Amino acid sequence: MHFLFAWRYFRGKYAFQAIQIIAWVSVFAIAIGTAALITILSVSNGFTSVVKGLYTDFYADIRVTPKQGKFFTIQDAQYQQLKSTAGVNAISKVIESRALLVKNGFQTVAYVKGVENSYNSINQLKKYLKRGDYTLGNEQSPLFVMGIGIEHKLGMMQQLIGDTIQVFAVNRSGKSITQIGQLNSLNAQESGAFSVQQEFDDQYVFTNAAFAQYLFDLKSDEVSAIEFSVNGKNEAEVIKEIEKIMGTGFDVRNKYQQNIDLYRIMQVEKWIIFCILALIMIVASFNLVGALTMLVLEKQKDIHVLNAMGATQWDIQKIFLLLSGVMAILGAIIGGGLASVFCWLQYKYHFIKLGGGSFVIDYYPIQPMAIDYVAIMLLVIVIALLAGWIPSRKAAAKIYERIV
Repeated sequence: MHFLFAWRYFRGKYAFQAIQIIAWVSVFAIAIGTAALITILSVSNGFTSVVKGLYTDFYADIRVTPKQGKFFTIQDAQYQQLKSTAGVNAISKVIESRALLVKNGFQTVAYVKGVENSYNSINQLKKYLKRGDYTLGNEQSPLFVMGIGIEHKLGMMQQLIGDTIQVFAVNRSGKSITQIGQLNSLNAQESGAFSVQQEFDDQYVFTNAAFAQYLFDLKSDEVSAIEFSVNGKNEAEVIKEIEKIMGTGFDVRNKYQQNIDLYRIMQVEKWIIFCILALIMIVASFNLVGALTMLVLEKQKDIHVLNAMGATQWDIQKIFLLLSGVMAILGAIIGGGLASVFCWLQYKYHFIKLGGGSFVIDYYPIQPMAIDYVAIMLLVIVIALLAGWIPSRKAAAKIYERIV
């Protein structure tokens, strides 16, 4: 019954036509706020998905590193046991450390990452190649697949693939990279260039594991990490088995754990965006308060009639609270529909473009999520209750004023 009265008051005619116009203005203010909130959160989800995709392609499903020190020894029998673990699709030894790259007077420090041939099934670097081939060479004829940021620092942007690069690495018996006598100096050639994102493009150079071991004065059984591609459904079981095989003294991390700070920051950013837009919605709800106050003044006669028929103060208050809810939820439904149409158009046709052309995509990514719709609907309900509380209390107080 209360809802029927609320709905009738919303749709009914008023002595002053401006009241109905103000009521609809309040509805559309909620609609625009809802549409903006859903759209911005969907764009945030889209960028998060793109960034996670880049990290997912670059990082291994599971990575084993020593808790102490930079390198560790892995026995062949132990390595074969890891390789044969159920759920492991691919495995590669990784030798990673800093080295100084020099080319025609240009120089930069980069992470040289030596990997096995199987690494092709662990890391999706091949699909981010801008030129050249994904070829790592061998110990005698090493080849580099380097980030375009490294190329730029070495002044190689206009050079052809195949140029020779000098590589300097600290001799393990040395203590400083500033003393050339304590450096190993070797040559390598570029075979390809990749571009994933600036963080990786400016730091990483990939080569074969044997050359990296030779460059950093390591034995054939010494590595800095072991990386895996695994069946996602069995990831937890695979991690437990790897921990059992490796024993104590090692960190075994999945993709989320390798980038836990990044994922936390992205979640915090989304909540900050939600809170800021929620404040904007609360400001927009002031229109709702004004509209409800005018509706209460317009319906004073109805309030007294309802009281004469036995309606209590709480009954009157409930009617106007529901009226506030009707207006807010109607606005949320209209806004949700508008946002859904916009998101579909952007997803289908990419009509809003990103400027600069330096990102991996040239349009704003968008990814609506059901949980966002639910959260926004709950926010609208809370706002409706808060906005309708004072006007509904005033409506209920009209009964007391009449009695007095």
